[in-house]
Amino acid sequence: MEGEKVSIYTEKFMIVGEVAITRKGYRKRLSDFLNDKDIQFIPILRAKLSPVDMKRDITEAEVIILNKNEIIMVTPEKEIEL
Repeated sequence: MEGEKVSIYTEKFMIVGEVAITRKGYRKRLSDFLNDKDIQFIPILRAKLSPVDMKRDITEAEVIILNKNEIIMVTPEKEIEL
């Protein structure tokens, strides 16, 4: 399992961390992993959650499990300072 650094946007949070990707055969891209119908929840390692409304402080977690239905947008990051 490999980690891909990403920023993920949901309705309430921007999440910065590493998506734990299981690379299967020809499915090596982040988009392949996110579009896999067999995967409903995404583990995110070393996550920083920033509320979109900025009404709360940033929360950090070693691991969060995110339901793919909550995702609005994902951007891969080359270098994220965690």
